[in-house]
Amino acid sequence: GGGRRMGAEELGRVVEVASSLGMRRVKLTGGEPLLREDLEEVVREVAEHAEEVSLVTNGVGLEGRAGALAGAGLRRVNVSLDTLDPEKYARLTGVRALDKVVRGIEAALDAGLVPVKLNMLLLRGVNEEEVEGMVEFARERGAKLQLLELIRLPWDPPRIYEAFHLDLSGVEGWLRERGKEVGRRGEQNARRVYRVDGVEVEVVRPMHNSEFCLHCTRLRLTHDGYLKPCLMRRDNLVDLLTPLREGREEEVRRAFELAVERREPFFRGPS
Repeated sequence: GGGRRMGAEELGRVVEVASSLGMRRVKLTGGEPLLREDLEEVVREVAEHAEEVSLVTNGVGLEGRAGALAGAGLRRVNVSLDTLDPEKYARLTGVRALDKVVRGIEAALDAGLVPVKLNMLLLRGVNEEEVEGMVEFARERGAKLQLLELIRLPWDPPRIYEAFHLDLSGVEGWLRERGKEVGRRGEQNARRVYRVDGVEVEVVRPMHNSEFCLHCTRLRLTHDGYLKPCLMRRDNLVDLLTPLREGREEEVRRAFELAVERREPFFRGPS
């Protein structure tokens, strides 16, 4: 498509500017990045200017492309996998593709896109009974597991959060019982890491965790060329694409500075 969709070469130029300002790691996420036919080219352009390029994907299209993506410079992948039950997978996603996703995970491991991390979003009454099975699945394949708490985005209907939100304290209790806490992860230091049956399990609970926001160093770039200082907001975006396409390099740099200036914690601690 035309319009504001950014091409691979444009994305490479953005990352080049960002790396000159100290950015080291790039994560390609979505939507679903594998829907881009030129994803290998995007990876190649971006990898020239970043120390690590990783991908977050539903894994459906990964099997046939893992090798080429690794060859283009992709370092590792996170694959969303909320259940190992084919019927439940079809209900949650609308596609019968669990076997494809599993083959995609195995292709990523074979291609050396390691560590492969499995992102499991925990949903009350849906999959909280499957944590143990997912730990075992990860162990058999040498993958890592991330357990994600459902977050309520301001623009989502509240009923989804109310129906499915699961407090992860109970799951963390089980992890401590079965394994042990081995550290904290991330610049936020807000994510606890456990080792259970030889598997590294990370628990991601950003909601109402002021540490998570306070130490956040991430900036998002939308598919249509806006910098987004905060995952939880849509009202403070910075247009990067216009100066980029007009060749105004100094304004592109300024856009990054402006986005950082607009950053403020969404979840604040008690003042």
